[in-house]
Amino acid sequence: MLTGQNFIKITSQNDKKLSNIMIRDEDMRKVWLSRHYNFDNPLSIAAAQAAYEKGSDWVQELRAYLDENFRFTQEYLAEHLPKAKFRISEATYLAWVDLNAYFEPDEHLPLFFAYKAGVLLEGGNMFVQKSDGFIRLNLACPKATLAEGLKRICEAVNTKHTEKYLGEDAAN
Repeated sequence: MLTGQNFIKITSQNDKKLSNIMIRDEDMRKVWLSRHYNFDNPLSIAAAQAAYEKGSDWVQELRAYLDENFRFTQEYLAEHLPKAKFRISEATYLAWVDLNAYFEPDEHLPLFFAYKAGVLLEGGNMFVQKSDGFIRLNLACPKATLAEGLKRICEAVNTKHTEKYLGEDAAN
């Protein structure tokens, strides 16, 4: 079994390239070490050490903030897009929203929301097979940004989705 962990996403330090890889099986560890170049950036090591030793309070505050953003999203969607299916996720800042009640499977959701709502988001089919009609939202943002994004998304679905949307080129 191979276990990997890092502090990169939770601390938004994407420039720090450092992960912890734990491999119990000696043969698997040898294969791993033969295929991966180990570059220990001193700044990354110091940042990781600080995150692990002194970041607990910050992480707890972040978790509470994200929990509130998930709760807000759930309530907002229930009120403004009642046919959307949404469940609060565990252990992530990403929200999956099923909009199949509003869109047909072959509609291009990322382009629809970009052109009709001014919101850049990712369609579920970029990550999981058979997830047309799903969108993935990053809730690790200020609540004001989240509220504005949800407002635009809901307004676009409720007022601008009047026909099947296959992209801007398809409309011409």
